[in-house]
This record gives sequence, C-alpha cells and structure tokens, in this order.
Amino acid sequence: MHSLIFDKATDGFDGNISSFLRCAAVTYSGDPIKFQSTGTDNRIIGLLNSIDKQENKIGVNLNQVVKAINEKMKMSPLAFSGTDLLPFSQFCKELKTVQEMYRYIYDILTK
Repeated sequence: MHSLIFDKATDGFDGNISSFLRCAAVTYSGDPIKFQSTGTDNRIIGLLNSIDKQENKIGVNLNQVVKAINEKMKMSPLAFSGTDLLPFSQFCKELKTVQEMYRYIYDILTK
C-alpha cells in the first residue's frame, strides 16, 4: 500500500506524498469524499483521531504560552527569564506521545 501511495504521488505530485494525500482526502469543492471501508484497521483510524486531538491541544497550549511571553516582553523586555520557558517542557512529553502513536501506525502498516 505504501508503494502504491508513493507511486501515485510520484506520478502526479512530483513525489510530494502530503500533497497527494490532501488531494485524495478532499474533493475540489472541499467536501470530504465518502468511501466504503474495506479492510480498514480501526486501530489506525482511532490513532489518527487521537493524534489530531493531541496535536490540536498542543497547538492551542503553545499559542497561549507564546502569547503570554510576548505580552510580558512588551511590558518589560528585560523581565524575561528561564522560568518563562518551563511550560515548553510539557510539550516535549506530549510530542513524544504523538511520535509513539505515529510509530505504532507505521508498525501496523508495515506488518
């Protein structure tokens, strides 16, 4: 299956797999394509949904931290300290979880 995706991406999208997948997932009108599940592994669908939610959560939290730092810097540029960077350590743990989910999907697809 991976080689089929790679071949199609190479033929029509100059090898850009993400562009191919975006095009395959959405029609030109922006409506999701309806498809029939034939042998789809529900674990992969569940993991992809979890990854989407986790990445959205990380993005929201990251934006809040950066906004707070920017506001603090506007008030007093010299007040920035190492403790302002502590919230970023939580993102490392969350990103590690997402990475492990991607690795598990890869393992499922390559078996």
